[in-house]
Amino acid sequence: MRRLLLLGLCLLATLAHAAATLPARDAVRYRAVTDPHGLIAELRQQLDQRTGSTTPKQERDLLWQLGVAAVNANDDTALTEAVLRLDSLASVRDYTLAAASAGFLRARQKIARGDGNGVSEALRAAAKVQDESDPEIVAWARYNLCDAYAMSGKAHSAMPLCEQAQAAYRATGDIWGLAQAENDQGVNHAALEQPHKAIEYYQRSRQHFASIGAGQMAVMVGDNLAQMYLKVGRAGEALALSQASLAQEEAAGRVSDALISRANIALEQAALGQSRQALSTIDAALGDARKAGLDGLVPDLLERRSELREKAGQLRLALEDARESIRLLGQRNAAAQSSDEASLEARYAAREKELRIRTLEHQNRLQELALKSARAEAAERGELQRRQTAVGLLVKGAGVAAVLIAGLLYLLLRAQRRHAAELRIQALRDPLTGIDNRRAFMQRAAALLGEAGAATPVHVLLLVDFDHFKQINDSAGHPQGDRVLSMVAEHLGKTVEGVGHVARIGGEEFAVLCPRLGAEAGVRLAETLRAGVAALSLPAAVPQRHVTISIGVAVFDGRHCRDLGGWMRAADAALYSAKSYGRNRVVASSLLPGA
Repeated sequence: MRRLLLLGLCLLATLAHAAATLPARDAVRYRAVTDPHGLIAELRQQLDQRTGSTTPKQERDLLWQLGVAAVNANDDTALTEAVLRLDSLASVRDYTLAAASAGFLRARQKIARGDGNGVSEALRAAAKVQDESDPEIVAWARYNLCDAYAMSGKAHSAMPLCEQAQAAYRATGDIWGLAQAENDQGVNHAALEQPHKAIEYYQRSRQHFASIGAGQMAVMVGDNLAQMYLKVGRAGEALALSQASLAQEEAAGRVSDALISRANIALEQAALGQSRQALSTIDAALGDARKAGLDGLVPDLLERRSELREKAGQLRLALEDARESIRLLGQRNAAAQSSDEASLEARYAAREKELRIRTLEHQNRLQELALKSARAEAAERGELQRRQTAVGLLVKGAGVAAVLIAGLLYLLLRAQRRHAAELRIQALRDPLTGIDNRRAFMQRAAALLGEAGAATPVHVLLLVDFDHFKQINDSAGHPQGDRVLSMVAEHLGKTVEGVGHVARIGGEEFAVLCPRLGAEAGVRLAETLRAGVAALSLPAAVPQRHVTISIGVAVFDGRHCRDLGGWMRAADAALYSAKSYGRNRVVASSLLPGA
């Protein structure tokens, strides 16, 4: 699938004569696509000249533009430079926008290389600016997340994000950004085998680019449109669009884009009966992709060559290409499955829920003000009724109406408060076990350590982890594994009731927070929990009859542990030792060397 390497908001107004008619904020964006190598040289010069005199925002903008141009030019050196300098800017100036920019650039690089962790990287970047209220930053972040999913072939997940990006760009009047998001939506529909819908989005994107004078961008999207024309039987038109796009990409030095255009041309040549020329074109494109290290393109190119070889009657070679494509895609998917993508998606969604809660609370405040206003109006009308007996019936009716409105507002306010409270509870609860999640645990622990005199008496933290839990999932399946998790969570909660709080802070990891329990009592409680879990009988569907846990114990006395992070690390070190000493045991951090 045709993939545009366009990444978003480039804000400075420097542009060569070729894009002189573009709006100022789109000028550098255009250069990043039509002349990425020249732009890289100019941006480096600007960064060198402005050392020490730029604001964090100005430096971030220049580095973002450098990274975008580097991605388009497949210049790993320039891309690494941009990412490292953005990371440094984020660290030195505590500038989260710079950190998010570096993350999105890393995500794009990983996706281009076929690394399955690209989407996880983009999710981490988006989370850094999730609280931003600046409409331009919101639109930029939503587009980059949409683009990461779309370019990774995850169309179903990408589509709602791309819709949000389109809405955000419309709100800010950013036609360039809107055209980019529409192009990605076309990519999504193409991946879902919906060519007519994809054609509609590609044509919209081309029209928007043309409306702001970005003619070469319209040509570039034309290569995507060509693939859909090919699917609906318009091969001649498709070939003309792809050839125009290829000429532009080769002139600009955009290697990755040019390779995809060459692959599209091969399919179009085959559709026009030029099978020998088509095979020659795809062979050359595949060889150049491997030489350039663009591993993310290789599976798609192999799949297309397999199709062409099959049509040409080269069945054995077609099978070899298909097998290699499947193997490479399997490696990519395995990498994605081993990443923390699902966890990051859950955290991102949880934060979105928190932001909705904040909006509801703001609406509640407005409803409260409206309620007060309605009550005041009802009181005024009641007074008017007493003073103007001649029009008493009319005033009385108006007063009753005002009271009814006030009542309705009150009911609406109460319903919104209830909804906000339910969302707040959901944000702090683990959906599987019903106990506190990691966010709730961190809030509770931070509040405990923030109390006056929190250092005495001693607070106790237990970190609990299952031993060999993967064996249960592998042998009985994840549903049974979830049953075991819930059963053990219920047992832990009942055992520590009255002395502590249980939270699920990871997949098979739990934390028990025991305020003012004391070190000796904490170790005794840990032993009780360990023995109790070992004695539990597992469901009949689980081959193993019992499951065991390891526990790390750490105390907070204000001396060995001075903050929540240190306390967590001490408990984690003790848990690691329990695992190392053979599992199914309790280890206190005070017993470890150096404690």
